[in-house]
Amino acid sequence: MEGASLTVKVEILYSPTCANHLMWLEKVKKIVEDIGEGVVLEERNVYEHPEALKKYWSSVWPTFREGYIHYLILVAVNGKVLNWYWDVAKIEEAIRKEMKGEREQS
Repeated sequence: MEGASLTVKVEILYSPTCANHLMWLEKVKKIVEDIGEGVVLEERNVYEHPEALKKYWSSVWPTFREGYIHYLILVAVNGKVLNWYWDVAKIEEAIRKEMKGEREQS
């Protein structure tokens, strides 16, 4: 498929009530920006998009306390959840691996 544009989808699910969500959003945005073309970033506030919680449900997520999630950020690359959102090198590695895999399949 010469000339076809390949895209890796990076989804970030976050809770605005998580004290660190802005910091992690910026770190992942920087990775995507540094990689450049071929990566689409989607940010999902889980309060505005509760269906995202169902798509990527995990038993390790914290429970709601007083109606709020106090700690939640999740990164998925092409639908695969990364268990280490805090390791930006691993996020970049996962994106690049997906980009390479996409190229090999085309």
